[in-house]
This record gives sequence, structure tokens and C-alpha cells, in this order.
Amino acid sequence: MNLSSIQRRLKEFAVDWDHWWTRDTYPHIMGIVRIALGGWLLFYWAIRLPNINAIYTTAGIVFPKIPKFMPEQFEWILQVPEPNVFLVVFGIHLIALLTLTIGYYTRTSALIACLISWYLYYIGQHHFHTSYDRLYMFSLLFLALSNAGAVYSYEAWEKFGNIFKWDKMVSIFPQRLLAFQITMTYLGVGFQKLWLPGWQGGEMLWYSLLGVWGTPLAFKITSYGWSPLYHVAVNVIIMFEVFIPFAFWIRIHKIRWFGMASAVVFHVSVHALLYIWWFAVLIPAYIVFFTPEEVYNFIKRHKPQFALDQGKS
Repeated sequence: MNLSSIQRRLKEFAVDWDHWWTRDTYPHIMGIVRIALGGWLLFYWAIRLPNINAIYTTAGIVFPKIPKFMPEQFEWILQVPEPNVFLVVFGIHLIALLTLTIGYYTRTSALIACLISWYLYYIGQHHFHTSYDRLYMFSLLFLALSNAGAVYSYEAWEKFGNIFKWDKMVSIFPQRLLAFQITMTYLGVGFQKLWLPGWQGGEMLWYSLLGVWGTPLAFKITSYGWSPLYHVAVNVIIMFEVFIPFAFWIRIHKIRWFGMASAVVFHVSVHALLYIWWFAVLIPAYIVFFTPEEVYNFIKRHKPQFALDQGKS
């Protein structure tokens, strides 16, 4: 192998790398993600509306967290607000999520919702140390970076008179970022269980089913007493969370479908046993592991009226 051969291969790799990360492609996947995620977050925050004063304002017991990186002169931003002030902020948040869902000023709406989500996290959400809140914020940021309002949106209807029309390709980069974030979310919770003392046996699972998140089904299962099967279940959970994310990327032999089906079973089981439904939004988000070309061709083949040709009726 001579130097020119190495140089040629490096150039080919660079081209393939750039194509995978940043090529222009169909906007339909991010349009679907925008609707699913925006609608999910609108529901997620709207159900908190009756309790926002107790959770986020001076009318309740709130201990904001001031991040170390915030300059002292800006710390007032994260002081606990009065109920009337917070109601305005929360109202803007819901409006931003609504306009994001329908695709109206999509990027602006996603950015506003992301910033207010960050604000809400430091005001009160940090008490729970939940990874799904951070996942929601990252997802909104990726939507702000994308052109997710290019199709299936009010913007498309305003421009073409038809939400299924679209005029230009978009960068695949935000979709890749979201797929990578989902992968790392699974890997993170999986790898930490490999060394956390509480997850070295089945006790953590046992006590989780008996805890405040437990469902009647979980209580029924634990009523039969302790069993070594809890050790087996913990090992299965760890293997799932560590290895299944890799399956999402493997297209051969339907491994990707097996991984996604397993993930659906996992999340349904978690909801049935622990009332933890917040991660269920990941299920429709699995679409980001498909290429835009795959999804566009699938829609066009089965529902051609939902995947009109570029710039045509």
C-alpha cells in the first residue's frame, strides 16, 4: 500500500463521513418527529398546569439550583418567581410547544421551548435528577437546529396550500444528533448498572417494584415473595440497555427490527410495573434510526398522498 492509496482512501472516508452526517435529504422524518415530540411535550407540561404554583413559584416550597457556570449578575434569572409572573412564562411555554407541534415558526418555537425547559429544570425539576427531562431539552434543541417545519406543517400549508407539499431538501445532521442522543441515553443507564452497587443483584429491582412507583401488578408480583429470578431479570435489563442501542443501527438480518421490538416490550413492561411513562416518547422516536430515503419511499409506496413529489401537487 503506497502513500497515494492511503490518501485516496482517506478522502473516500471523509466523503462518506460527510455524506452520513450532513447530506441534504427529505424532511419527512423530522416533520414526523416534530409532531410526535411537540405533542408529547405539550401534554407532558399541560397536565402540570393545576399544580404549577406549588411546584415552581413563591406560593410553594421551591429550591432553585443556581449552576456554577452562571455569572453572579445573572443569578436573578433563576430566583423563584411570583405566581402571576410564572403563569405568563408557563403560558409562553405551552404556546411555543403548540406552535412547534403544528409547525408554525418551528425553529423559534423549539428554541423558546428549549430555553424555558432549561429554566424550569433549574427552578424545580432538578430535584428528581431525571434523564428524560434532559433528553427533552436536547430534543428541542435538535428541532431548533433542524428545518422540521418544512413538511406536515402550518408553514407548508401557508406556503403551498397543502401540508404535504415541500420545496427543498434539509440537512440530516439534526436527525443524526437525535439518534446519537437516544443511543447514548440507553448506553448511559445500562453501563452505570454494571458498576452501581445497588444493581449487582436483584434487590434494586425488588425494592423498585415495592416503592412509590409500583403499580398494582408490581405489588401482585412481589406478593409472591423474593426469588432468585430477580437476579436474572436485572441481568436481562443490563444486557438490553447495553446492547440493544447498537441493534438500532444494524440493518442486516432485521436486527434493527428485533432491537426496536424488544425496546417496545421493555418500555411497555416498565409502564405496566412502575408507572414510568415518560420515556415512552422514545418509541416513535425510533424512526430517526431509519434513513429519510427509506421513510419517504415507504410513505410514497403506501400513502402517496402523504409524500408528494418535491414542489409538486
